[in-house]
Amino acid sequence: MSWDRLPLEIYVSIFKNLDFWDRKPLSLVCRQWNAAVYSRSLCRNLCIELSRGDWVREATGRTYEEVKLVDEGVVQETERDYRVVYVKWCKESDPEVLGSIDRLLRELDEKCLLEGMIVDAPLGQSLIEFFGTHADLLGRIRKLQMCTEATENTSNQQVMVRMDKLEALTWRDIVMNNQVQIRKPVFLVDAPNLKSAVVKFGDCDSDVGVVWHNGLMELERGGSLKILKMHLNGSMWQDFFLNRLESLEHLSIILQKTSMTARDWDSMFANLPNLKNLQIVNVNDLILEAIHQHCQQLKVLRLEKVDLTVGFLSVDRMFPKLEHLQLESGNIRSNRNLVVPALRRLEWSGVKNLDNLSLSVIAPNLRSLKQSKYGHSDFIVSCCPLLEELQLDLFASDIPEHFFQSLPRLRQLSIRISSACPALERVLPNFRNIEEFTLITYNAPLQCDILLASMFKHCERVTSLTMCGFNPNLELSFPVFAQIFRNRLLKSLKLFGLTIKGNSSPVQLPPDLAKFELRYVRVMDVAFGAYVFPPDGPFQVVCNKSDDCCCYFSKDCD
Repeated sequence: MSWDRLPLEIYVSIFKNLDFWDRKPLSLVCRQWNAAVYSRSLCRNLCIELSRGDWVREATGRTYEEVKLVDEGVVQETERDYRVVYVKWCKESDPEVLGSIDRLLRELDEKCLLEGMIVDAPLGQSLIEFFGTHADLLGRIRKLQMCTEATENTSNQQVMVRMDKLEALTWRDIVMNNQVQIRKPVFLVDAPNLKSAVVKFGDCDSDVGVVWHNGLMELERGGSLKILKMHLNGSMWQDFFLNRLESLEHLSIILQKTSMTARDWDSMFANLPNLKNLQIVNVNDLILEAIHQHCQQLKVLRLEKVDLTVGFLSVDRMFPKLEHLQLESGNIRSNRNLVVPALRRLEWSGVKNLDNLSLSVIAPNLRSLKQSKYGHSDFIVSCCPLLEELQLDLFASDIPEHFFQSLPRLRQLSIRISSACPALERVLPNFRNIEEFTLITYNAPLQCDILLASMFKHCERVTSLTMCGFNPNLELSFPVFAQIFRNRLLKSLKLFGLTIKGNSSPVQLPPDLAKFELRYVRVMDVAFGAYVFPPDGPFQVVCNKSDDCCCYFSKDCD
C-alpha cells in the first residue's frame, strides 16, 4: 500500500510521537497529512486566539492598541479539539468587540472540551461582566492565566468568582504607578480544588521595579493548595493566611521590604505546619523566628536579602530536617552554632557576618557546598567529611578556614577567582581524591605553575581538567603544560585562555582522552609552537602561535 492510501488513523498514530512544532511542517505535504496533524486527538493542547492586540501607529505619531478578532468561520468550521482559549481586549475596545468575544467563546465552548483559559484585559466593568457571563465555563476549566491592568483607583465593589474544577492559577496584576489606590481586592476566587497558584505584580520575578499595591485578587480559601508563589506586601491576603493551610508544601514569597512589620508572621506560619519548601526575598529575624518555631517539616529553605542582625542567630539554632539551605546577599551577626544534621546542600553568597564574627555550621551529612567569599567574615563548616561537590568563588585572597581540613570524599572541585590571588596550592593536599577540577579566573595573576605542581603531586585521580583565564590569560611554563598530558587517566581536557612560555616540544595525548579542546591558547615559542599528537594515529592538532580554536575528539582517530 502506498503512503497516499494509508488510513488517517495510521498517520495520527505516527505523528503523535512528535511534538507539535516538529509535526507542524508536515501539514504542508498534502491535505491528508494536514488533516492528521490537526486532528482532534493531536490538537488537544493547542491554544486558539479568539482575539489579539496589534499596535497601530498613526500619521501623527500616536500609537494605540487595536483588538482584532479571529474570523468567525474558523470557530464555526474547526474540527480541532482545542482545550485552551486566549481572549484579549483593551480599555478602548467598543461594546461590539466585547459582544463578539462573548459569542465566539460560547460557540467554541459548545464544540470543544475547554480546560484552560488565558485572559488579558483591563480592570473594569467589562472584566466583571465577562466573569459573570461565562460563569459556567469558569466553573469547568482546570487552568486560568489572568493578566489585568489597573489605571485608576478601584471602588469598594467585590466580585466572587467560583471555579470548582480549577487546579492551576496564574494571576498577574499591573499597576502603572503608586498613585493608583487599591483599597481591597476586586476579585475573590473560590477554587476548592486549586493545587497551584502564582500571583505576580507586573513582569518581575523579584522586588526590583515593582509597583507595590494591595492586590486585585485574593483567594477565598486554600485547603487543597500545594504550591503558592507570590508578591506579598504587608496588608494583602491577611484573611487568606488566617486559614489552616495543611496541604501547602511549597511557598515562595517576595516581600515588600518596607512593610515586613505589618503582618503577624507567627500566626501566618502557625497555619503552615506541613511546609517543606520555602523561598523568601527580604527576610528579618522576626520572620525567621516564626518559621523556625512552626515549620518543623522544612527540607528546603532559600533566603535572599537577609537581615539577621538583631536576635535570631544570637543563640544556637537547629533545623532538624533541613536538607538544602541557601543564603544570598545581606547581613547576619552571629558567632553561635547553626545545627543542620540532615543538610546535604549549602549555598552561601554575598552574606556578611558583622563585627568580624563567624557562624559555625554543623552539617555532618553535607554533600554539596557552593560558597562566594568576598573577604569579610561569614561562616565556618566545622566538619564535612562526606562533602562530594565544591564550588568556591573567591573575590579575595583569603581562603575559607573549613577547606584546610581533609575532604576525602570530594570528587568535583570548581574554583572561580576574580581580582584576587589566593594560594590554592596550600589546600590542594586536602583534596586528594578529586576527579573533576575546574579553574576559572578573571583578572587574577595566578601562579599556575605552583598550583598545578601541587595538583600533580597530591591529586592523582583527576579524569577531567578545565582551565580558563580571562583578562589576562593564565600563564604556564611549557614543562608544566606538558606534564598535564602525562596523566594517563584524563578523559576530558579543556584549556581556554592560556599563555604557554618556554621552548616547546611534541606532547602525546593520554590514551583514554575522549575530549580535548584548546581555545585562545597562545604559545610564546617562535621556533616550534606546540604540537599535539593523538596516540597511535596519523592525525595531529596544532595550535601554533595563534588564537585559533583547536578541538580534537578521540573518535576522529577510529
